[in-house]
Amino acid sequence: MRYLFGFMFLLAGLVALPLNVSAQAAEEDSLNSWQAAPDPSREEPSPKGPASFVAPKDKALVVFVRPKFYGKADKLYVLDENKKLLTFLKGKEHVTIEVAPEKYTFYFYVRFGNACLVRAELVAGRTYVVHTHYQGFAKPRVVAHPVLRSSADFAESAKWIRDTKRGKPDLSTANRSVKKRQDAISAGITAAEAGWLKMDEMARSSLTLRPEDGRTPDEASEL
Repeated sequence: MRYLFGFMFLLAGLVALPLNVSAQAAEEDSLNSWQAAPDPSREEPSPKGPASFVAPKDKALVVFVRPKFYGKADKLYVLDENKKLLTFLKGKEHVTIEVAPEKYTFYFYVRFGNACLVRAELVAGRTYVVHTHYQGFAKPRVVAHPVLRSSADFAESAKWIRDTKRGKPDLSTANRSVKKRQDAISAGITAAEAGWLKMDEMARSSLTLRPEDGRTPDEASEL
């Protein structure tokens, strides 16, 4: 009888063994499945800069940046050759515009102050940067210069953009202000063009964006 009970105990152990192995395998599969599943709370690394700074393939993108707060109450207006308002900047802002790939003259005007200009020859698929600066107190002045690839400002301009907020200009309101000041704007532009004619070639070159000064899509994505 003792041998019979021993045999039955051994038989029960052999039957239970496959069940234990199957349970363990199922538990391991479940663990592996949990480890392989993506964690929805974990965010993928984001690119260094927003895609909004990458120019469309058929357009050029121009970024106007005003890194300083000084004079923030005064808008810096950006106009084209026809004195049409393109955009404007407040203090510590940057704004972008998309334009067709061709030659431009951008005029910059500050209320009760002066106007200045930047020439540009832009190509499609490139992103260009123009630095603007407000000066003066009783008599405000705007200064603008293009960011050239050959200058130290080329690398520095990425910091200017990152350190400023993206402007959201209301052009409808700004256009009314521009229309009221057409005479002053025209006088400022005339003076800026007269100043251009007095410049030597080196000075003019420093105020001119050329096709190669634009950032490629890869470079623009780093902004």
